[in-house]
Amino acid sequence: MWRYYAAATVIVLLAGSILFGHRLQTGNWDLRAQPSGTPTVTRGTDGEPPRAQDVFVGEGPWVLSALPACFDQQSAIEGTTPALRFDVPPARERIGSGTILHFGPCTVVVRAHDLLISRGRDRLRVPQDAGLYQTPKGLVLVYQRGGHAQIRVYHDAQPLGAANGAHK
Repeated sequence: MWRYYAAATVIVLLAGSILFGHRLQTGNWDLRAQPSGTPTVTRGTDGEPPRAQDVFVGEGPWVLSALPACFDQQSAIEGTTPALRFDVPPARERIGSGTILHFGPCTVVVRAHDLLISRGRDRLRVPQDAGLYQTPKGLVLVYQRGGHAQIRVYHDAQPLGAANGAHK
């Protein structure tokens, strides 16, 4: 058995010596990737209006967490829908479809199966199979799809105003 270890050691040392000698001979020691292309400026000056690329657009169950000026995420749990069924708030706490909520600079439009969030020119969406709940713990987002669920809690998320079919 020790002969195999000795042979493997000789092979590794031989290969390493060849590679080291090649690097030493060519002087090619820089192993970092080199940037290519020309950098471009993506933001305008203070006098210019915002460009199209300055608009933030996104979709997913994470979008409320991407807006810290509007929402302060306190916790998040993920798992199978059956495993998290006791963590879903009761139906009476669900915010009704058609409700419009304002959190700081953000506006949330609650629809039947998804949420639309806007902040200035930014547009975000929590896709279908999402529900928003106002609970004693705070604002709770429940996203369920394909047997998998995510539940996110946003502390002290009290809406500044609601219109069009307020819940409860």
